[in-house]
Amino acid sequence: MTWPIPSFAPVKRPEPIALRVWLPTLVAIASGAVAAVLLLWPHGKPTNTVQFWGGLIGAPLVACALVFGPRLNRWERHQTNAEETEREHERLRGMWRDWSRRHLRVVDAAAFVAATNEIDKFGEAKIDLPSNKDRIIEFRWAMDLSAADRRRRLLQLVAERFSDALLTRSEIFISLMLDDVSLKQAESVRQQAKNVFGELVPGVVFNVEAQSATDGAPWITERVDRIETTTRLVIAAQFWADKVDRHSFSEGAAAFLIEPGASAAGSIFRPMTSARNTLEADLEQIKQYQAPAVPLTQVWFAGCEDGESTAIRSALTADPKKSVVERLLDGLLGVPGPVSGWIALAIAMEAMRGGGPQLVAWREPESESLHLCTVSPLPQKEAPV
Repeated sequence: MTWPIPSFAPVKRPEPIALRVWLPTLVAIASGAVAAVLLLWPHGKPTNTVQFWGGLIGAPLVACALVFGPRLNRWERHQTNAEETEREHERLRGMWRDWSRRHLRVVDAAAFVAATNEIDKFGEAKIDLPSNKDRIIEFRWAMDLSAADRRRRLLQLVAERFSDALLTRSEIFISLMLDDVSLKQAESVRQQAKNVFGELVPGVVFNVEAQSATDGAPWITERVDRIETTTRLVIAAQFWADKVDRHSFSEGAAAFLIEPGASAAGSIFRPMTSARNTLEADLEQIKQYQAPAVPLTQVWFAGCEDGESTAIRSALTADPKKSVVERLLDGLLGVPGPVSGWIALAIAMEAMRGGGPQLVAWREPESESLHLCTVSPLPQKEAPV
């Protein structure tokens, strides 16, 4: 859905007063006024008086003011109205820019994908990874493990990855974004997360909630409009279920540590849910309001059609000589699933540390809606002293 930003009609300024038309007219009027003063001046009355010269100079000025004054006043009124309208439009545009650029402050992010452990490779000009297009792959460390053990092992990996940052907090909220099968066991997964994090990150209070991973874009939208002071760890994961002969997606997960007051952090900006018939207008809004200063440098795609990726890249490319770089993740990560959008967000933020703004586009399985989300990658890691 296109953001409800109104379109601002161009402000028409009044045409400048044409001096080539008015100057001869004013000269003629002034000359006529001077002639009238001379004609009406009493014969024989001295002309070296203040009255004579006042009339001779004042009459043309008054005549020109009476003729030209209303025209000048009308022009100034229209000009002032146009300037005030432009200032109001700019004020409203600024408010909409602030609204569209509301964001989550992410101090760290990590992607866990079955295809590779080297997430940094996704930031290279040429990604040196094998093709997994149309393949369904699983975590190497998860082979022969039950679904419950897979979840436990992933939670351990996340806890180990973020433990240093988590230990500095007294309370953490954990939001679990789960695939449909895992969501049916939400209470069990919540308790599992509490136990794992309680063991590996002692001394911290963990509050755990679970919801569907496909609600990612609405969840982000809701969060950017909230005023929060709590630290939150978002864990999105898609696992293979037990006793299933053929799985419908590749395994993967993503985690984000969100700290509202952090100064050195990446950002996940307000997402937009688009449709095929509004895609061009939606991208124009993103360019104009969400990323007006620094152009988007790369686009990451998950679960998108080839035609959509081409259309998005073309719409964002202002200079044909400097085309926007596209990253088609499905060919590298395998068949996408409900968490593929979260994974794409994490890869864009982690692999492109210190880079310019990125656009992430993804589609949920069996959905017609396309989600567009601008991210600012994480800052570069400080070099060890």
